[in-house]
Amino acid sequence: MASMDLLSSGFDTIRQGQYRANTAAGEIARAGAPANPAAPGAVPLQPATGQPAATTRVDTNRPVNLVDSMVALQQAQREVEAGAAVIDSADEMLGTLIDTRA
Repeated sequence: MASMDLLSSGFDTIRQGQYRANTAAGEIARAGAPANPAAPGAVPLQPATGQPAATTRVDTNRPVNLVDSMVALQQAQREVEAGAAVIDSADEMLGTLIDTRA
């Protein structure tokens, strides 16, 4: 059914947007982490508690371009909005089909 394909496409687009946003947010957060060349792959610590800030290792030696990360966040926002619009359209179409059949 076409509406199920539209729903699936919308959900895939939202998932991709969320992944892009998470990646960009991680890059921005990494930009604020102090660089320690002696500890590649170190886990940054929370300033207030001294506890690890993440459960995954971060490559602190790689440079971060904040402009690219901010643009990626904007792209992710637009991607999620587009996916939500597709889902809304599929929902409206499915509702119309159900009303027509009933």
